[in-house]
Formats: sequence, structure tokens, C-alpha cells
Amino acid sequence: MIAMRRVLSISALLLGAHAFSVAPQCAEIVKWKPFEKGLKDAAAAKKYSFVDVYTDWCGYCKQLEATTLKAKPVLAELEKNFESIKFNAESEDVVTWKGKKMTMRELSANWGVEGFPTMLFLNSKGEIIGSFASFADAELMVKLLNYISSGARERKVSFEDFLKAAS
Repeated sequence: MIAMRRVLSISALLLGAHAFSVAPQCAEIVKWKPFEKGLKDAAAAKKYSFVDVYTDWCGYCKQLEATTLKAKPVLAELEKNFESIKFNAESEDVVTWKGKKMTMRELSANWGVEGFPTMLFLNSKGEIIGSFASFADAELMVKLLNYISSGARERKVSFEDFLKAAS
């Protein structure tokens, strides 16, 4: 009797492991890349870049990281269509953008970022095609990511018109 339970338990465990291994996988966390590598990988893969511009003291930045950027639909869209870049707007680390070397602080100012969090969306050429300067819950974030990844922003479709067409 005990041997039979053990066999059934092991069989159930193996079946469960097999089902999990063949199920489509989605990251449990955002796969952040350094700035230049993220842009390079986006160009090579013809993907968009999602740049999370944050500061260490920003409460809404921490909330975005703890909630929105852990939601499965957000993670799935980021993984499928974006290279994700974490960008500290107060860092003195030097990065290169469009052939110019500057600190992250300087580049953030160059981009006109004034509030946090700010999410920037770049095309595969590294050009900013959109931004969102506020906290976004998971539902709004998925809509923003779909708006960008669908190419609607680049086709000059307004976000409102995009939402109307999607519903």
C-alpha cells in the first residue's frame, strides 16, 4: 500500500513537472539590460526599448517596480516586444546615446525628464517615440505597451483612438 502511494506520488510529480516544462514560459521579473546593451539588442532584434527612468527616492518608482512590473500580462508584453532598460536619472554613470557620451543624469535632463517615474519608449533605432511620466497600473501599462508595439504611435494614431479601436 505504501509502495503504491509512493509510485503514484512520484508519477504525479513527474507529470506535473512535465506539464510545467512544456507550458509557455513567461519571466517572473523584468529582464533589465544596461542602457547601451539594451539599445544594441533592440536594434539587432528589431524590437522596441522600454526605458524605466527612476530615482532611488521615488515612491511611485518603487510601487511601479513592486506591482505593475511584476504583473504577468506586463511581463509577457515586455518579453515579447521590448528590450527593458532600467535608467537611474541621478546616476553619474556615463552612457553613450546617439554617439554622445554623458552621464545618466545629463541624458535624463537632455530628454526633458522632470518627474518620476517616466517611461520612455524607443524604436529599434534608439529614437524616442513616446513617453509616459507617471505611475501606471498593470492594466494601463499593458495598453501603453500594446500601443507602442502595434506601431500605432509611429503611425500617428492617438492613444485614445487606439483604445477605441481595441474595444
